[in-house]
Amino acid sequence: MIPPPTHEERRRGDELAIADAVSHGITSVQDFSDWEDFLVFEDMEKEGALKVRITEWLPFKDPLSELIKMRTHHDLDDPMLHTGFLKGFMDGSLGSRTAAMKAPFADDPKNSGLPQYTQAQLNAMAVERAKAGFQLGFHAIGDKAAAMALDAYAQPGISTTARNRIEHAQVVDPADIPRFKQLGVIASMQPNHLLTDMNWAEDRLGPTRAAYSYAWKAFLDAGVPLAFGTDYPVEPVTPFRGLYAAVTRMNESGTKAYYPENKITRGQALYTYTQGSAYAEFAEKHKGKLAPGFDADFVLVDRDLYKVDAPAILKTNVLETFVAGKQTYIASANAQ
Repeated sequence: MIPPPTHEERRRGDELAIADAVSHGITSVQDFSDWEDFLVFEDMEKEGALKVRITEWLPFKDPLSELIKMRTHHDLDDPMLHTGFLKGFMDGSLGSRTAAMKAPFADDPKNSGLPQYTQAQLNAMAVERAKAGFQLGFHAIGDKAAAMALDAYAQPGISTTARNRIEHAQVVDPADIPRFKQLGVIASMQPNHLLTDMNWAEDRLGPTRAAYSYAWKAFLDAGVPLAFGTDYPVEPVTPFRGLYAAVTRMNESGTKAYYPENKITRGQALYTYTQGSAYAEFAEKHKGKLAPGFDADFVLVDRDLYKVDAPAILKTNVLETFVAGKQTYIASANAQ
């Protein structure tokens, strides 16, 4: 019964979300908000008030004519704001037991989750949208959902150079991991989910499937491009929580580990949060690293993330954030 937010309420909410992001060192976001929020971002950009680069995803399920209209609404080459890939939902979540699984949940043996499409529906829609020049990305938590997304990407008419994506990829059949590489599919994952899910994930999956869940190292070993993010506002926007999870696979108190064989190095994790995510949106030639000719997007933090003890990563404080060489956050000013 809550009425939809007004333009002014959206503006205030978006301002608060962006302020939260830049205070945690975020310079670019790939976002899936309502179209009305994109219009708010446009207003902010015109006023010089947009403090973060935004690539806005569009709904895969919308009619193709509407998607094309939204794509042409704003300059695709605008470095601060533009539309990006089409996001579709293959299934639900692991916590609610709605993730689409190849076999039933270990703690709910009559339930294998809720796929959102038939394979035929998915294939037809994916091919139609790919032929129209859209990059595709499917939310897939369960191993069946991931397999269905890969089957769709394998259809004739869908290019292996389109950098299509699977979002989350939390549980993937080991036999399907090489298919990501074969089909040019990016695994867009959020390591901080592990910190929330590790208390009950093994109950849902059983030990065999749990051993190949959140399998960051297995993807890297198979040559699959990884792009890390936070899944804000489902999880906190800070990337440092996810960085800690990626390199330790331990809970935040350091008392419990989750299949540590799939942890990765600090260099790999930092690369995946920066250059990996830039690659996922075709931006690796101008952002994602500090180099001559690249966008002057950078962050100052209060510790050396390569050298501090792993638990200290969680306590990282951002001192300053810069986007296009312009300061978007300073801790001392914020504290006054």
